Amino acid sequence: MKNRELYKTILQLLESHKETPLSMSEICHILSIPKHKRDQTRVVLEDLIIANKLISERSKYRLKPVETKPLKAIAERSSALLEGVFDATPLARNYSYAFVKTTGGDYFVSSEDTLNAYHGDTVLFEPFLRRGKSKYCVIRRIVSRANDNLAGDIKSSDGRYYFICSNPKIHNWFDVISPSPEYDGKKVILTVSNWGNRPTAKNPTGKVTEILGESGNPEVEVLAVIRQNQLPLQFPEEVIEFALNLSEQITDADLKGREDYRKLFTFTIDPASAKDYDDAISIVKNDNGWDLYVHIADVAHYVKPESPLFIEAVNRGNSYYFPKKVIPMLPEKISNKLCSLRPNEDKLTMTVHSVLDKNGKVIRQRLFESVIHSDFRLAYEEVDDLFDGKQTDLSQELIAALNESRMLSKQLTKIRKDAGYIFFDLPEIEYVYDDEGFIKRFNLSEETESHKLIENFMLLANEFVATKLLSLSPVSIYRIHEDPDYKKIERLGNTLNSYGLQMPIRENLNKSIQAVLLAMPTPEYHTVFDRIVLRSMMKAKYTTEHVRHFGLSIENYTHFTSPIRRLCDLVIHHLCKTYVCKTNTVKFSTEQVKHYAEVSSEKEIIANDAERDVGRVYNNTYMKDKIGETYSGLVIGVNSNGLIVRLNDIPINGVLKISGLKGGAWSFLDTELRLVNKRSGDYYQLMDKVIVQVMDVSDDIYFELTQDADSHIHTYDYQASNKQTDSTTKAPKRSFSKGHSRKPKRK
Repeated sequence: MKNRELYKTILQLLESHKETPLSMSEICHILSIPKHKRDQTRVVLEDLIIANKLISERSKYRLKPVETKPLKAIAERSSALLEGVFDATPLARNYSYAFVKTTGGDYFVSSEDTLNAYHGDTVLFEPFLRRGKSKYCVIRRIVSRANDNLAGDIKSSDGRYYFICSNPKIHNWFDVISPSPEYDGKKVILTVSNWGNRPTAKNPTGKVTEILGESGNPEVEVLAVIRQNQLPLQFPEEVIEFALNLSEQITDADLKGREDYRKLFTFTIDPASAKDYDDAISIVKNDNGWDLYVHIADVAHYVKPESPLFIEAVNRGNSYYFPKKVIPMLPEKISNKLCSLRPNEDKLTMTVHSVLDKNGKVIRQRLFESVIHSDFRLAYEEVDDLFDGKQTDLSQELIAALNESRMLSKQLTKIRKDAGYIFFDLPEIEYVYDDEGFIKRFNLSEETESHKLIENFMLLANEFVATKLLSLSPVSIYRIHEDPDYKKIERLGNTLNSYGLQMPIRENLNKSIQAVLLAMPTPEYHTVFDRIVLRSMMKAKYTTEHVRHFGLSIENYTHFTSPIRRLCDLVIHHLCKTYVCKTNTVKFSTEQVKHYAEVSSEKEIIANDAERDVGRVYNNTYMKDKIGETYSGLVIGVNSNGLIVRLNDIPINGVLKISGLKGGAWSFLDTELRLVNKRSGDYYQLMDKVIVQVMDVSDDIYFELTQDADSHIHTYDYQASNKQTDSTTKAPKRSFSKGHSRKPKRK
C-alpha cells in the first residue's frame, strides 16, 4: 500500500472510531498491515500529526477535533463577506494552512476553515483581524471553480480506481465514474461531476474524458501541465486568418511620419535558439559619449485594439516558455515574420534614442516611430567570445560597435549599482536532451556580460518610456516592486546574523541588501542565501498605480521592450502612439488599462507556475531511475516539514522529511532556520553538507540521510539562543516608501 493510500485509509478508519482512540498495533490489525510495513505505518502516522490531522495521546491516535472556540474570543469579527481566490500552495507542502488572495492583500486560513475549496477557486470568506497577528479568514461559500477539467493519473487499489491530479495543490483523491482497466497507468483528463465534501471525507468524483498518453513520458507530462493550467495550444481560426491576411510589404503609407534609420548600422543579440527578435541596437560614439538607439518591433502597428489579434493577446497575456516548446502570445506570422527584426530586412519599429555622456549619464532622450534595416543577428555566446578575447569572424564595424556598447554598459552598471540596483546570483537550469526527448544532462546558465549589456539598454528604454507616459498619459501600466515589509526585513537580518552574515540596516535599504549579497564568501552561500533574501521581498507586478521599483531602484518603470511576448508592452506601445507620437486615434479608457494590467499580472503568475510545474516534471522524470542512488548535497532550505537539499552533481532539489530524521522530537526554529532535537540538542541548519539516498519520486523527490551522514550534526546551545547579542540586526522603526520586485527576466 502506497503512503498516500495509507494516509486516506487511516483517516477513514479513525473517522469511524471517533470515540475510541486506536494504538498503532490496533490500526495495523484492523487494516491487515503486515509486520514489515509497520515502519511505513509509523511514518504515516507521524506525517498526519505534523499535518495537523491527528493527535497522539498515550500512544493512541485519534482525529484532531475541529476548533470550537468562539471566534469572538480570538478575533475581531467583520459582518461583510469578501471575495477572493483560494491558494492551496502551503497545503501542497504539507502545512496546515492556506491563503485567500485579494486585491487588498492575503488572508491566512486554517485547513479546517477551507470548507470545500480547491486551489484557484473563487470564494466568499469572512475576515477577522487577530490581535497582533496577520489577517485571518474563514471560507463561507464557493463562488466558482477554477477548473472542472483536471489532468492527472489513474491509479488502482484493491479493485478501485482513483484519480490523482498532477497539480499537487489539488490534493484530494477523486473517485472515477465508469472506470476502465485501460486507464491504469495513463495520464488523463478528468471532468469533475461532483466536488465531494472535504469536511465529511467524501471524495470528489469525475469521469475520464480524454487519455493524454502514458504517465511518465516527458511530452505527455508537459501536455498535462499545459492542459491543467488551461493554456491555449491553438489559435482561433479567425485569429490565424486575420494574421495571414496582413501584408508583408511595407508601403509608403506605413512609412509616413517615421524616421528612417535603415542606413544606421544596427544589430540584434538574442539566444542562439531564438526565432523572434523584438529588439535591436545601434550605437554611435560621439565627442562627449554615445548616441544609443534601442529599436523595438512595432507590433502595435499590426495588432490594433479590438482586432482578433489584440483580443487573443489579452486572452493569453504573454507567451509561455517551456523546454522544447513555446506557446506564443501572437501567431507565428506576427512573432517570427512581420515583427521579427531579422537581418537584411526592412522593419517597422519604435525607437528610444538616448544621448549619454562618457560616464553613462543621460543628457536627453526621445521616442519616435521608425524604420530600420538590421545588419547582423548575433547570439549571446558570440558576443561573450569577443569580450573574452577569443578568435572571432565578426566584421571590424561590428566589433567596434560591440566594444562601444560594452563600455557604455559598464558605465550604466556602475550608475545602477550606485543607485541601489539589487543583483542576485541565481543561475537558471538548462536541459539537454537525448534523441528520444529525455534529459541527458543539466547545464547552469549564468548571466554573462552580453546579457547584462542588453538588460542595461532595455532598462534605459523602459525607464524613459515610463517617465514619458507618467507626464503625458492620463493612465499607464507600471511594473512595480513595492518596498519589503519592515518585519520581514528585520527577520531577514536576524536570520542572516545567525549564519555570520551582517546586514546593517541603512536609510537606503537597497544598499543594505546589496552589501550583504556582495559579502557572500562562496558560491554555496549565494545558492542558499540569495533565495532567502529574494523571498523576504515583495513580488513584482503590473498596476496602474505609480510606485517605484525597489529591486531596480528606479522611480518610474514599465515594460516596453517585448511587445511580441507580453501584453503589457503591447498596451504601452499603443499608449506611446497615442500620447507621445500622437499617431494613434484610439484611446483606452482608464478601466481598460486597469484590466490589461490585472490580466498581465494574472497571466504572469500562471506562466511562472506552469514553467515551474514543467521543470518539476522533467526533474522527477530524470530522477525516477535514480532511486537507491547516493549523492552529496547542500541544505538550502529548512522548514517545519524537514530539509530541502540541493544535490551537488545535479542541480535538483529534494525533500528530507522530518519524519525520516533520527531521534524524533525535532523542533523548527523559524528565525534561525534550524531543526533542533529537543532531547539531544543536535540540529540541522542551512549550508549543512549531507549525503543522501534517493528514496521515492512521486509528487516530489524524497531523500533519506545515509548512515555516514551524521558526522556534521551540530549541538544546540539553548542558553545562548535566548540571549540578545549586540550583533543582532535591528531594523529602524520607519515606513518604507514604495516598491520591490524580483529581478525581471532579461530585457
